[in-house]
Amino acid sequence: ADNFSVTRYHISEPFVDREVDGEQPDARVAAEEEGNRLEELHREAERQRREQLEKAHLRGTYALKKVHLAQDRERLLKELEQMQNMDRMRRRQIVAQMPPQIFVPSCKRMEIKKEWQRELEFAFEDMYCEDMKMEEDMILQFQPQPLPAPCDRYQDNDL
Repeated sequence: ADNFSVTRYHISEPFVDREVDGEQPDARVAAEEEGNRLEELHREAERQRREQLEKAHLRGTYALKKVHLAQDRERLLKELEQMQNMDRMRRRQIVAQMPPQIFVPSCKRMEIKKEWQRELEFAFEDMYCEDMKMEEDMILQFQPQPLPAPCDRYQDNDL
């Protein structure tokens, strides 16, 4: 009997708790509260759907405005290109009607004028010498002419 031992374990706490409050919640009130909660969820879902539709409408309006602006820009660019081409053609016509001397640089124009003056002088000398039958240098052939007699009425007494 010494080898055999018995132990007992006693649970000090009770296994079942007693319900202190004996009242049961009213099912009608709980149903109304659940109905109100579901209605609130439904209203929240409807509000979110309306907000999404409004946002989608705003995005659509913005995209439409953007497309219209892009089309207007393209149309304006085409009109500007046409106007530029017309202006370019008008300027080309005006330039084509201008005399070519305008486009010659001023130094070249001076050279052309000097050359023209020189040719005129040579032509005059040739005509003059042909009539006078001069063969030597023209400057040596010229006879000095006397100055015209001074006129008395133009003379000043102070002089």
